[in-house]
Amino acid sequence: MPKECEYCSKLLSKLQIKRKQKFCSKECVSLSLVRRISVNCDGCGKQFLKKPCFQRHFNYCSLDCYWNSTRRKVERKCLVCEKLFLVKEYLVKQGYGLYCSRSCQHKTYPKRIKKKCPQCGVTFEIWPSIVDKRMFCSEKCRDDSRRDYVASVCKKCGKKFELPRSDWNRGRGNFCTYRCYLTYRGPSTLEEKMERVLRLLGIKFKREIKFKRFHVDFLIDKLKLVIECDGEHWHMLPKIQDRDRRKEEYLESLGYRVLRFSGRQITNLPELPLAKVVKKQIFTYS
Repeated sequence: MPKECEYCSKLLSKLQIKRKQKFCSKECVSLSLVRRISVNCDGCGKQFLKKPCFQRHFNYCSLDCYWNSTRRKVERKCLVCEKLFLVKEYLVKQGYGLYCSRSCQHKTYPKRIKKKCPQCGVTFEIWPSIVDKRMFCSEKCRDDSRRDYVASVCKKCGKKFELPRSDWNRGRGNFCTYRCYLTYRGPSTLEEKMERVLRLLGIKFKREIKFKRFHVDFLIDKLKLVIECDGEHWHMLPKIQDRDRRKEEYLESLGYRVLRFSGRQITNLPELPLAKVVKKQIFTYS
């Protein structure tokens, strides 16, 4: 009795029937192991088989059906201006193609509500859907409202200004602008703190003494000692480190000893603990 292939329905040979085979070829065996589902082509409506992993929202049996379907346009009527316009058919299936332009679409949006920023007082407009969530006109005003501000006076121009306490704790707040910082020629914050420490210890010193082309921050003639305050931002540069090395060699040739304090060491320590450290270092060098 003739038997058919379980995949392609082709008649099996006598040898295949004798061997009790169910498929006519190895190709039919491999194809039978792959599970397929039946889907309808969105282009021509034809039913075809497809692997489940390749199923999409829109399925096409061939590239021709895909291109013909995506290029097909239909005539629509704008809901605002009632103007006739063409739109791609697949966009209509997805729920688009209601307005002829962006301007017509924006006319259907609700009117924005005016609101006043509690931080800067500027009036701004906002959508009704987020009117309860947004209180400030910008992220800057929102962050400023949460900051604790400290009043300070610029060392250069004497102008009063405010800055966040977080910046004040990091050692900022001496200048109102970057221009004032660049044009300032007075002593630095590190030197001012070191001066207060030396006065607290009762040590006589001189400020900004010149040795030929080199300047030193503090000179203690009685102990033949030079104290330098090195801020990390400036003294970490290679050319400045080379200059400091040449300065130190020149001062040592004149019989002076150089004592250096880093900016981080001066900033992190309060005046009394710093005074103990300075006194110990001076005693060691003397």
